[in-house]
Amino acid sequence: MSRATLLAYYRTAARSAAGRRSRRARATRFAHGIGGPNGFENLLIRLNITQKNGAPAHPQTQGKIERFHQTLKRWLTSQPAAATLTQLNEQLLTLQHIYNTQRPHRALDRRTPLEAYTALPKATPVISDGGKHWRVRFDTIDPSGKITVRYAGKIRHLGIGRAHTGTPITLLTAGPETMIIDRRTGEILAEHTLNPDRDYQPRKR
Repeated sequence: MSRATLLAYYRTAARSAAGRRSRRARATRFAHGIGGPNGFENLLIRLNITQKNGAPAHPQTQGKIERFHQTLKRWLTSQPAAATLTQLNEQLLTLQHIYNTQRPHRALDRRTPLEAYTALPKATPVISDGGKHWRVRFDTIDPSGKITVRYAGKIRHLGIGRAHTGTPITLLTAGPETMIIDRRTGEILAEHTLNPDRDYQPRKR
């Protein structure tokens, strides 16, 4: 699986606070064969998401997404043909908004997907790495190049750098250890070992 695909999945998980399960067709690009887990499966492992593969020759397992594909195709057919990729993306965004926020679903007791989603408690991904359990939070770097985190009962200011002002980030914490990742690129921007005796926490050199 390509790096672009993995990055797209990571960005989607970051925006939606990924849950605990991922269901995919049983194909080599999603389910490993010879050679062990692929990049996609390793990402799921790090996010503590259980992968559930559909049975071979049993497409009904993916029935929900296949039903959405039918809705998508019918909707696009009813629209003027897009002349450019930009126009097609605009049509897809329009459908996304209608489907999620305006169109009631029988399977959801005539609620929209947004109404059903917001009514449920959210799972927070936890990453296991070397025996550590990393808690996950999403934030944006402030104009001074910092974010805040509560540690040992007090708010701490974590230095990242003014060059990253406004960057949306994923903050991973495991005890005093932190890792700050650019949600758009996956780049690690800073790491810290929190000192309980000080407010400002400089990044590791």
